[in-house]
Amino acid sequence: MTKTLVINYTPRKGSYTKILFDEFVKLANGKTELIHIDLSETPPDLLLVDNLNLIMEWNNGKRDFSKSELSILSNHHRYINHLLKVDHIVVAFPIYNFTLPATVKAWIDAIVVSDKTFSFSPEMGFKGLCTNKKALSIIVSGFDYSNADDVKEYASSTIKQNFDFIGISSEQILAFGVDQNRHKLDSILAKAKLEIKGVIDSWFSN
Repeated sequence: MTKTLVINYTPRKGSYTKILFDEFVKLANGKTELIHIDLSETPPDLLLVDNLNLIMEWNNGKRDFSKSELSILSNHHRYINHLLKVDHIVVAFPIYNFTLPATVKAWIDAIVVSDKTFSFSPEMGFKGLCTNKKALSIIVSGFDYSNADDVKEYASSTIKQNFDFIGISSEQILAFGVDQNRHKLDSILAKAKLEIKGVIDSWFSN
């Protein structure tokens, strides 16, 4: 049986993102082994003075860390290890102020790591190391960016770029306008749920 890492950041009461995340979990249950991370309960460390410099040293090739340094890196590396042992990744989150919530960005920062999820050489440049995986982003927004010319969101492009960089083929389900178009809420959620079913049928059909 395949393994699927399901990650959600849905701390808001009445979260529409959680409704769609729970729909994926319900439909996928029994078809794949689910490994769950709730980023609002077990958040990645932000890149601050101590851990950022250690992470940069890791990405520059250092491996002989002390026990105390490895302890600082342990939260960071835990998210990498979760990613490396699964076949599929699902990330569900809302858009905050045109982009990713900080906790979701911290998760991305935790998984983009040299010699783990990507490599670099002067001859070959950058190479993603996770080409045997697939990902799905479930992204919810109160505003309908799909019909806006003068306002842009950067969440969907940011997470796709990072999945592309580490070699993961990804797709997205965008439930936009849940507040702006409240009269269409039921149809917006219904469309997203149908798309979720389509992904599950595609991923776990065998």
